[in-house]
Amino acid sequence: MVKIMGLIACLPIAVLPTAVRPDMYLAETGAAAALLCAGGVLLSSLALAIFGGVVALLVFSVALLLAPGANAIIEAFVMGVALFGLLDATHHGQHFRAAVVDKSVERTHLAHVGASVAVAFGVTALLAGTAMSLQIGIDASARPIVAAAGVILAMAMVLRRQPAADPAARLSDDGEADHQHNQQRQ
Repeated sequence: MVKIMGLIACLPIAVLPTAVRPDMYLAETGAAAALLCAGGVLLSSLALAIFGGVVALLVFSVALLLAPGANAIIEAFVMGVALFGLLDATHHGQHFRAAVVDKSVERTHLAHVGASVAVAFGVTALLAGTAMSLQIGIDASARPIVAAAGVILAMAMVLRRQPAADPAARLSDDGEADHQHNQQRQ
């Protein structure tokens, strides 16, 4: 289920640059970035998924830069969520590559992802409402920077430190818990 979520996330990565500015070159490079991202999900390669995400962000940034006066808040939000889903699915696949994962674990994980997307939607709506009420116009050269900041925040949400599954491993971060756990095994 999580891998399917990652593959579904590749679709907006391919389409959104063209939605911001219809152009054949943006469509081709967006599709190439989406293929890199899909390869990262299918191979459970976080490096390939991050590389594809960076390429997708660059293509989206070029689309924002070339778009005449585009107010692409929705597109930027969807791109951030797509990259979040891509990296989360790849990160999940990398950790559970050879493991048999119970459906309840996947449901819990997807519920956590859904909650993160809901929080991201709330923050985006708050920022969009603030920008509209203050009549803040973002210069074309600053749009890619704003989009990059949003994607970096999305990546930070995915790659944040995950709590350990073993309660004994939560005792300390300096390896004391691992030492105690190994002594118990002996």
